[in-house]
Amino acid sequence: MKDKILFFSIDRLGDYLIRSNVIKKISENYKNSEIVVSDTNSKLISSQNFFSKIIEFDKKNKNKNKIKFILTFFRKQYDSAICFDGKNISNIIFFIIKANFKHTFIYKKKGILNKIKFFLFVKILNIFNISYTILYSRDLIEKDYFENYPSKYKLLKKYYQNITEDTYYLENFEKTNKLELNNYILIHLDEKFCDIEGIEKSFNNVLINLLKNTDKKIIITTYKNNFQYYKNLSINKIKYNNSQNLIIKNEKIIIIEDLPLKEFYDLINNSLINISCHAGFFVHISLYNKKRTIDIINEYEEKWLNTWITDTDRYKIVHKSNTKEKYSIEEIFKKITTQINESQ
Repeated sequence: MKDKILFFSIDRLGDYLIRSNVIKKISENYKNSEIVVSDTNSKLISSQNFFSKIIEFDKKNKNKNKIKFILTFFRKQYDSAICFDGKNISNIIFFIIKANFKHTFIYKKKGILNKIKFFLFVKILNIFNISYTILYSRDLIEKDYFENYPSKYKLLKKYYQNITEDTYYLENFEKTNKLELNNYILIHLDEKFCDIEGIEKSFNNVLINLLKNTDKKIIITTYKNNFQYYKNLSINKIKYNNSQNLIIKNEKIIIIEDLPLKEFYDLINNSLINISCHAGFFVHISLYNKKRTIDIINEYEEKWLNTWITDTDRYKIVHKSNTKEKYSIEEIFKKITTQINESQ
């Protein structure tokens, strides 16, 4: 077994999750596994005990602090290093550390200038004998280039034969069902609901109708939501703590604000079906737990979001707009209601 590997994952929760099993499997080949993370995903990654060291890069750092951060890695020795995120800071550190094996994921983008940068970067990688995998960026995917990021990460099986076909791996997130709930619909609200037609006026009635037409308990979650559509909701809103479990259990429809990460995971894990406007952590945790998942998205986002998905049987899409018009909140939830009732 080799001594030490360094991963770079300075991006969002969803980015880490779709490569989490690959990272875990590769880590099994080393005594020590270190990872550079963002302030966005550090809380989740810090719960994963197989990492020997987690180094957080704060994106808000001033340039002076960024230089200090880079210098902490100067000429540090690793057996291997793998850069998943394609960030500038990651590439700088990737090149200044010493490692016998280096692999990076590089993004091909449209445009003449980007093509020149890509060509030069590949030349540099070849000169330094660094292996790489090419990923298409969003602008090319939306121009009909097919891509699937989880599948590309699994190509590392060429170097690490213990990599499996699973996409997700998580530790310390057991199914506990602290709220002792079952047979409920879970909806997560965030800023991506704001552009839905008529949501500020009609959302309350739409949710009540969903309750009536599915005959299922509805739990709604949100985090620091100050948007007008949310302020207009008259449904009972509570900030979660253990003493409020009885209230949650007795309400047919309720909003729980600012849930801790593990309790949020628990609700996703124990639900009948999970609905959001592609909240990354929410969608991927739902699919990780093999839950039926409904994503409310704009039609133009579909190709891009499918790039991240491997479980197409449980993952369903409802559009909130097409190229010509927006769909109303009533139309969207009518389709959602039909999907829920047809799948029972």
